[in-house]
Amino acid sequence: MSLPAWITFFILAAAVFIHAMTVKDTRFLLFAIPALLAILLIPMLLAWMSRRALNESAEQHGDKARRYKIANITLAMTGQVVSISGEVRKVSFKWLGRPHFQIDDGTGKIRAILFAMPGETINPGDEVEVLGVVIKNIFDRRNAAISAVRIRKANA
Repeated sequence: MSLPAWITFFILAAAVFIHAMTVKDTRFLLFAIPALLAILLIPMLLAWMSRRALNESAEQHGDKARRYKIANITLAMTGQVVSISGEVRKVSFKWLGRPHFQIDDGTGKIRAILFAMPGETINPGDEVEVLGVVIKNIFDRRNAAISAVRIRKANA
């Protein structure tokens, strides 16, 4: 679960606790506790479903991917399934549960955007393999990026 989701849960749990202690009406808890559980479980379920869908997509399209050097990936390839490998230079937006990885293979750098947390912890310096679709970089529309369906450590 992302950091904002955890913060929201703890704020709501504190509000429920404070209200329950102030009002001293236990009937309120009959509704509040299931609501808190739903607030906790629904994001976890959605994240699990996203990871499952990405894994299925990786299995389905993995054999269609062509391996490229980063320097050879261009905007003209938008929509193509590609596979790259390289070293993670930077990780951002991890706290949102939608991490962006800057990958460098020695020929160039590219942003790989994953819309669910990967199955393993990936940090700067890790050698990774990325499978995904070429898109326009959302931060620099003149450059390509990869909408990743799978990112995993190269030695795994």
